[in-house]
Amino acid sequence: MRFRVPARSLLALTPWLVFACSGTPTPGPVASDSTGGVDAGSGASTPPATSPTGTTGAAPPAGTNPPAGTTSPGGTAPVTAGSDAAATAPAGPDAAVSPPPPGPSQGSDASAKKSPSGPEAGSPPAPDATSSPVPLLDASIAIDASTPPTSAFTCTLLIGIQATEEWYIAGFETMVDNTRWELMWYHSGFVELWANPNDPVWATSITSPCAANADKPDRVIFVTLNYLNDTLAFWSPNVNAVVANIQAKYPSAKRIELATFIRAPGNMACPQAPAPRSTITPAQDQSMAMAAAANPGLVFVAPPFEVASCDQYSSNPPHPTAAGATAWATMMANYYR
Repeated sequence: MRFRVPARSLLALTPWLVFACSGTPTPGPVASDSTGGVDAGSGASTPPATSPTGTTGAAPPAGTNPPAGTTSPGGTAPVTAGSDAAATAPAGPDAAVSPPPPGPSQGSDASAKKSPSGPEAGSPPAPDATSSPVPLLDASIAIDASTPPTSAFTCTLLIGIQATEEWYIAGFETMVDNTRWELMWYHSGFVELWANPNDPVWATSITSPCAANADKPDRVIFVTLNYLNDTLAFWSPNVNAVVANIQAKYPSAKRIELATFIRAPGNMACPQAPAPRSTITPAQDQSMAMAAAANPGLVFVAPPFEVASCDQYSSNPPHPTAAGATAWATMMANYYR
């Protein structure tokens, strides 16, 4: 059966046939994009989101500093030698970042107390592991070659460790003018403790005080100690802080000597224990030389005293045997009397 369509009806359908043949879509509702790029029902695209750097849809280029208020991962401020400013813990979201793991144990002397945690005023900064190594100089440049006479000082305060006390009480005061010597010793008195002016080590009692000016020594001899740290990034700020603390606490001091424990022959490790227990690192010697060079006429480096043989050490260097303590007392008295 055939249908007849009037001509005027064909003319009315012509525009729609043109659309259908040309492939141009007819207007109508547009579905919303899940990304928010198209406004539902409007048929117009909305501007895409812009990244903080102004780059459309792209992450910030490598090396771009993070926005203010954020912390770059693993970033620490470089350490400045002699600085006594402690690092401040991050606030806000960064406060949840885990702190670095504690340092390695220092052997049987690891029972020594730690400095108070937190940003202590006057505390030396933590060493920056990324610091460039500093060339070591000849530490002997600052060693005082002359023997300083005890008679030139009314009171010498020796600040040392337990190994210092062991030779001091083994006859040392019987061979010098004991009225002019006194000892302040602290077992495992690591240099970083004395670098903190607020650490309780500074309240350690004095053994055998001087007869005069016991609280106003005009010479201070300080024994530096740390078994494991061997970089100037650690040693230099700590030694500088100790010197500053001695000056502040004992302004009467006319001479400050920086010393080490009595080291192995030729500074070659003895077999009783790991090498750091009987040897001194180049960075430790160098840090003392640098402190002396920075304070001419006030700070000096004591000679690098050595044991005559490894058998003068006990099984736990740098502690001496009984015979070793007597030999060390004699050696030290022969230099200082």
